[in-house]
Amino acid sequence: MMGMSEICRRAKTGPFMKADDFDLDVLYANARQLSEKYKINYDPQNPVPSDDDLADRTYKAAVDFVVAVGVYCPDTGRIIKFTREEVLGAVANSRGSCTMGEGKDRFLWTPRRPDSDLKPWFHVGTGIFVTDERIAFNLTKAYAQIEQANSVSVSALEKIDGQKSESGTPTEILAAIHSIKIARSALSHAGRPGLAIGNCISAAGTSLATIAASAPQFGLRPSDGWLVGAHAEMKFTMDMLNKATYLSCWGANIGNESGPLVGGYGGGPAEVAIINVAYRLIGLLVLNCDYHLTFPVHITRSCSTPRDVLWTVAVSSQAISRNTRELVWSLGYIAAGPMTKQFFYESAAYIATAISSGLSTQTCHPARAIRNDYITPMEMLGSVELTQSCVGLKRAEANELVKELLRRYEDKIDDAPKGKKYQECYDVNTGRPIQEYADLYGEVKEELHALGFRRLV
Repeated sequence: MMGMSEICRRAKTGPFMKADDFDLDVLYANARQLSEKYKINYDPQNPVPSDDDLADRTYKAAVDFVVAVGVYCPDTGRIIKFTREEVLGAVANSRGSCTMGEGKDRFLWTPRRPDSDLKPWFHVGTGIFVTDERIAFNLTKAYAQIEQANSVSVSALEKIDGQKSESGTPTEILAAIHSIKIARSALSHAGRPGLAIGNCISAAGTSLATIAASAPQFGLRPSDGWLVGAHAEMKFTMDMLNKATYLSCWGANIGNESGPLVGGYGGGPAEVAIINVAYRLIGLLVLNCDYHLTFPVHITRSCSTPRDVLWTVAVSSQAISRNTRELVWSLGYIAAGPMTKQFFYESAAYIATAISSGLSTQTCHPARAIRNDYITPMEMLGSVELTQSCVGLKRAEANELVKELLRRYEDKIDDAPKGKKYQECYDVNTGRPIQEYADLYGEVKEELHALGFRRLV
């Protein structure tokens, strides 16, 4: 295991390069070269391939990529380099399991493989901003009441005491602390006080606010999980390294977060499949992480459900699950919003792709996760039930299901319905859905069952 002091030393002494040169001459050039060397070719006709050799070639390309590219530190303008022996050693020595939560809600997370009937980890919820503390409370309580939930994400508060939460100011710290207190209260009300919060801390963008709000007196425990994010592509700031250092010294669970951009500096589907696997290796090397959150998205369409992104998710997920013991939530950003059938069509396609390819999933995020209050428990329940339905699904079966689902929504992604916000489809006082939404979900469950998904309970 490489210590953070060594990472910092390399961030100060590694090869110097301008960020634009790193993006084009190092990152993209190597991704392109390796996709050609290993014959990794995007196949739009099969969004969920069943090609084990393709998955294994993608993994080998990712190892080569990490050795050739490393990680860029924007604060120093230098590249943190790794040897092949260090990369392979990190994979070989990975823990391969993670325990989260306390008491009766303490769960052990173990890896899966493609076509597996092993139950995945159910991470329920989102960090989408909400405008009302009652909504934040209702959402977390509802997530915990989904019995399959192994961990939850909690919402970020848009405002604190009427002021907008601003990064790097006391309002950010206050919003982060208050969001955790609301979440802990909601979990207790749901009868699951030990359930882990796995997206610590959605209201804290800076390491300063994260470290301040992580003090145990505010309700967080090492058995929760903190996300430490890389910047696209392959960049770690000192601020993120500060966060990881604190968490490592505390012995807390660290989640390696990344959202590679299909069509961005990394390249197209083939190149980004390599990069998505490489992020898992980088998480081990830089963060000594316990788990991973990955959410590939299309750079201009801002969601995870176009055909080329699904292929990227499938190939990279299979490469990860076949060749490592890493624990990964694969998160789908959905174009359509709450209370629309298209949300569930897109979610079904994403979940079938990720689960059949050997990963676990986080519940899908509606309305591209960019609209405040556009989140309800119904989308989360739907994601959980779809995940259950896909356990044991073979990749070949998933491929046919996904192709049929794409026929239903593919031409509607760019003009996807935004849906309705929480206040329009749930009662804020009772936390219950309106009948119209309950009926819509019942209808779409029957449609998906008729399509070939196991009946959703």
